[in-house]
Amino acid sequence: MKLYLSSTGAVTDWDGLKSVLSGVRGTTLLTAVLLLVVGIVTVRIAMRLIRRAMLKSRLEQGPIRFILSAIRFVLYFLVLVIVASYLGIDMSSFVALLSVVSLAVSLSVQSVLSNVAGGMMLIGSKPFRQGDFVAVDGEEATVDDIGVVYTRMHTVDNRRVLIPNSKLMDATLENYTALGKRRVEAEVSASYDCDPQDVFAALQKAIARCEPLEGEERLTEIQSFGDSAITYAVWFWIPAERIIQARFDIRRYIWEEFKAAGIVMTYPHLNVHLDREEA
Repeated sequence: MKLYLSSTGAVTDWDGLKSVLSGVRGTTLLTAVLLLVVGIVTVRIAMRLIRRAMLKSRLEQGPIRFILSAIRFVLYFLVLVIVASYLGIDMSSFVALLSVVSLAVSLSVQSVLSNVAGGMMLIGSKPFRQGDFVAVDGEEATVDDIGVVYTRMHTVDNRRVLIPNSKLMDATLENYTALGKRRVEAEVSASYDCDPQDVFAALQKAIARCEPLEGEERLTEIQSFGDSAITYAVWFWIPAERIIQARFDIRRYIWEEFKAAGIVMTYPHLNVHLDREEA
């Protein structure tokens, strides 16, 4: 028995389908029902096992739901094909019809499918994970969820950002969290009259108050010699999640430590000397 499409798009040759079903014996129909039940139970058991395995992985909830939905659809479709084949129903026309429909849908939603493919590539390549602080073409934000079509993020000033997955695959990504640590950098000027060793000691105290990572470099060096002051450079490492607060803290601590040590933070100034001519 074959199924055909009429000019109106409806499936015809239902008489052939009825004749096939009428020729099915009771035992055959009962066996088909049992196959259907066994297939459904098998799919549910398989989905539970797959879900458990995926939950143990490092994938986010959004990609997991998408993958499980796709697998569930494929498995149920296979069960339907098996049962129909057992009943003697020729599924080749239906499969061909499904292929045509799939092609038409794919052409109409090409951009969506591109984003879906981008989402799958993001899941596989793992350039970032939920909670990572990243920069995408200059936009800095924290990743909330990697969805099927969009990746949702929020910025430091609490703006919601939705970026298509296909754009993420073509963009330049910077992951500030992946390596677990960030370097804090600061520059400060002090008077030429201040002993550099005193300045270094005050800077080290300011760094210690920021609770930097143990065992990592804590650099305090002379950066440059200006017209009216010496510029000192400060480098140290901090856990990635504390980078923003540490950038503010280090400046406040430097000010407090300089004040306590009597170190003068100069500003650009100009000394003018006038020579008076004697009559």
